[in-house]
Amino acid sequence: MERIIKIVPAMLLTISVSAQNYNDVINFNKCDYVGTARSQAMGSAFGALGADLTSQSINPAGLAAYRATEIGMSIGVDVDKSTSNYNGYKSDDDKISVPFSNIGASFIFGNTMRENTQGILSQNFSISYSRLADYNRNATYSDLYSRNSLLDYFCIDDKENNNDILNDEFSGKIANDAGWITGPFTDESTNTNITFSTNVWEDPYGDNILNLDARVDANGLGLIDHIQHVKEKGYKGETSFAYAMNISNKIYWGASMGIVSMRYKEKVTHYEDYYGTPFDNTNSNFTYTTDLDNQGSGINFKAGMIVKPVNALRIGLAVHSPSFMKINERYETSIDGAYDNYIYRSPSGDYDYNYRTPGKFVGSLAGIIGSYAIVSVDYEMSDYGKSKFKDEDGGSSTYYDNINKQIENTLKRTQTLRAGIEGRVIECLYLRAGYNMQTTPYKNGILQNSYKHQAISGGIGFRHNNFFLDAAYVCRTDKGDRWVLPDVTYLYGEDNTAASIESKSHNVIVSVGFRF
Repeated sequence: MERIIKIVPAMLLTISVSAQNYNDVINFNKCDYVGTARSQAMGSAFGALGADLTSQSINPAGLAAYRATEIGMSIGVDVDKSTSNYNGYKSDDDKISVPFSNIGASFIFGNTMRENTQGILSQNFSISYSRLADYNRNATYSDLYSRNSLLDYFCIDDKENNNDILNDEFSGKIANDAGWITGPFTDESTNTNITFSTNVWEDPYGDNILNLDARVDANGLGLIDHIQHVKEKGYKGETSFAYAMNISNKIYWGASMGIVSMRYKEKVTHYEDYYGTPFDNTNSNFTYTTDLDNQGSGINFKAGMIVKPVNALRIGLAVHSPSFMKINERYETSIDGAYDNYIYRSPSGDYDYNYRTPGKFVGSLAGIIGSYAIVSVDYEMSDYGKSKFKDEDGGSSTYYDNINKQIENTLKRTQTLRAGIEGRVIECLYLRAGYNMQTTPYKNGILQNSYKHQAISGGIGFRHNNFFLDAAYVCRTDKGDRWVLPDVTYLYGEDNTAASIESKSHNVIVSVGFRF
């Protein structure tokens, strides 16, 4: 847990847009309801519709809309393309994955004849696995002619807190062992006893004080180039057990228990090349690598209701409890030697802790236009600032209280809008379209203008007798900022900027199933 002790406060104060750091908060809450092709094509707006295996992840009352038992499965192909812009330099990257989206069965019990109109007409039990989110993405960030170095960040504990850099075994200590950081030295220019370390690229200039101008050539261009590769992969899924009942064809009620599973892996490879004069035969470039592996599982509960005041209108309401998760985290780093070709590695950190996601509220409306068309809208609200970290025994401490306070001060309530439409072209053929967007989880002044998450979708469905086949295409767009180098302007006066990144995910999903 020491990695989070160091990273989360920094994340929320100075490097909050670094994917490696904010994923611990944002990724655990991510939810796109990547389920059946029908739901995906209609923007996952199924809170008031139901009769779809994805609906039990949104509003379990929708299962009561089934009039037959259904068994189905869904699989997809995802192509993610990312474009970054760092100090005016653009880089592209991509990744292809084949996610398993959904599998499940919904069993109906009771008399489902349409002439029955009073009392409990049918009951439904369902078991389903749905993928809630995918984390598969590659991204590259690069720039030229910079004065800034990642090595400066490794010295923050000395510069800011008068701490020993050797206490941080994942950055400062291995950089010191590898020879990239020397010192600490006394900063006589301020007439204080504060000590701090500098990297070896500063030593040729004799004052042992960070000198950014020493990293500029005769033409005023910086002497450092950066390339950073970020590889992410993983998923968040939910195995759900649900029960629902149909009361007089006017009220649908349902509840579910979900078992959440999550795996997130990230490898960041940061390369720097220095074109100045290396000190004492040191190398002029280095590669610093971080490996993060998060695995988690948890449980949540959902309850919902759908009311049909008239046959053409459905009104849905659902409440999701927080997901109570146990997380195991493994983290390690490595760096090239400054004087040799040896790779210096940190110990492998292995930590266990608890995490609680915020709860959710889902309100929905759906209009049924005869047997020809459906229009559906969902509104979902969740307060990211209510996310909580606790120790592995579920307790609290000053450390966790500080992290949770920072989360509360940084993140806020998000609002998600999902909309979908379906039209019947001929007796067995359906066309669908959908839209999905989420507001920023960051409070004013923190990524407020850079955050963007939306999806546009479409699809086609075929139904004949007891068989159905659906296909959907979804284009998701995620846009944000990332600190390739931490923002340490307040310490060193570096003129540093964040990189912008836009990721477009092109997902094709196919579902097949039977009703009987």
